[in-house]
Formats: sequence, C-alpha cells, structure tokens
Amino acid sequence: MSPRLAAAVTYPIFARVGARRPVRDDERATHERASRSVIDVGRRRVVTYQWGNGPRTVLLVHGWRGRASQFAALVRELTYEGYRVVAFDAPGCGDSPGRRTHIGDYYAAVAELADLEPEPFHAIIGHSVGSLAAFTVARERAVTRHLISISAITRFRYLSEKFTRIVGLSERARALLEAWYGRRLREKAPDVYDRFDVAAANLPPGLRLSYIHDREDRWADIDEVRRLVEIHGGTPTLTETEGLGHSSTLSADA
Repeated sequence: MSPRLAAAVTYPIFARVGARRPVRDDERATHERASRSVIDVGRRRVVTYQWGNGPRTVLLVHGWRGRASQFAALVRELTYEGYRVVAFDAPGCGDSPGRRTHIGDYYAAVAELADLEPEPFHAIIGHSVGSLAAFTVARERAVTRHLISISAITRFRYLSEKFTRIVGLSERARALLEAWYGRRLREKAPDVYDRFDVAAANLPPGLRLSYIHDREDRWADIDEVRRLVEIHGGTPTLTETEGLGHSSTLSADA
C-alpha cells in the first residue's frame, strides 16, 4: 500500500474522538451537583460545570475522549478546601454536542473560560492532551501562575508518532497524516506541532509547572516528561507514581 493511501485510510481513525465516556457511579453525585451552562466557543457549543463559590478558582481540563466528571474526587477535595472549581466537556466529549474535536477546540475552550474570569485562575489542572492545551494557553496568555499536569502529553507530535507505531505506518505516511491534520487545525491552531510542544517552548516567567506521572502509563511515556524537566533545567517538578496508569491518578488518594 502506498504511503498516501495508507495515510488516507488511517486518517479518520486518527482524527476521531470515538465513543463517549459515560459518567461512572462514583462520579455521578458530584456530576449532578454541578451548576451547568453552555458557552459558544467559535462555532462549537461547550457544556461547562461549576462547583463551589470560593474566592480562588481552579480550572480542570480533561483529556482525549474524557469528560469533566473524571475529576469528581478532585472536585470534592477542592471544594472542601474552599475553592471554586470550573470545568468543561470538550466538543464531542461528555455532554457537549458534536462528533469530532481536536486540540484547537481544547485551546479555545480554555481561553474562552479564562476570558470570562475577572482574574487569572489560581491553578489549572489538566489531564493528558488537556494539559498540553492548557500549557499553550498559559504560555501565550498568562491565564494562571500554576499548571498541574497529570499523565501529560508534552508535545502534539508524540500522538502521531505513537499512532503510526500502533498501526504500522511508514515515516512517509506519518508525515502525510501530520500534514493533513495540521491543515485541519490551521484556523484555530497554526503550526500545531511546533506550537503545542512544552519542551520546545520558552517557559514564561512566573508560570509554575508541576507534573504527576505514573511510571506504568502506557499512553503517555513518562520519559517524555523526564526529558522536558531536564531540558528546562529542573524548573518544572515531576512527581512519579507507581501502578496508577494513565487515568487512575485522577481518582487516587495519593
């Protein structure tokens, strides 16, 4: 199969969101207790959530195919500590309408919610791809002074590299796949592969980066985070966990 045909056949798989994650039983009470609203993010409708009414606000950003309810345990802890918590379901995820999304939608939702606040977020907590989108907004727009990244994807090109290894695409097919996806995002996220890369970016002064990552994460390689910590001279901090994988950290007591 030619590289172009291989890329064309696999591109819809790479770009789609897939089945929506349901609200789990241990998340439901927190999910239903939220104050909900809908905001327009470009041409997309995004469902947002709010818990608590404290003076300091924390924004939660879920990962690919995720939803805000995944943070239920963290929401309960933060509101108990007196924080106001804001979150959203990205387009095509959770309760937000749509069948597709991309990192540009995540970026736009974070930026829009930041614009609605009278002051920067006390902190932003992001999971997986959500942490990469949140970092890019924070670097460009100073929407928070503290970003906490759980099971982080640190560069967008990592996703295409991992995908092509899984499906067995050649380097030429991967390059075509990346070019097509980049063109799709150009309106909302020009130069997506250079722009969404924590290790390659200059860290803005005053932005504190904290990473929490499991050594057994099969979806986001911890060595990627170790590399960026080394590149930035140890300015970001990394807390390593064991046995929690990619998503269980969100509900763990540790």
